[in-house]
Amino acid sequence: MQKSSIFNRIALAVLSIMVIGVLYSFIWHKESFDRPIWIQVVMTFCFLMLSINNFRLKKYAMGWIFAGVVVAFGISIFWDTTAI
Repeated sequence: MQKSSIFNRIALAVLSIMVIGVLYSFIWHKESFDRPIWIQVVMTFCFLMLSINNFRLKKYAMGWIFAGVVVAFGISIFWDTTAI
């Protein structure tokens, strides 16, 4: 295996763990990114476009990670809009 392939797999694993950790925190502790909602909406759109582009390029692993980030932003927006 080449060094770049090993590095890519390690980076992908670290990104996956980070996204799963953020999703867990958001769902079970009802946390959010604590940013204005409009910024979160813009970031959600950007990550959605990255996800779609990666799926089109058949880079499924990165596409799923960006899709997870989109879900995290969606949960964050939901908690921010339903907060009393």
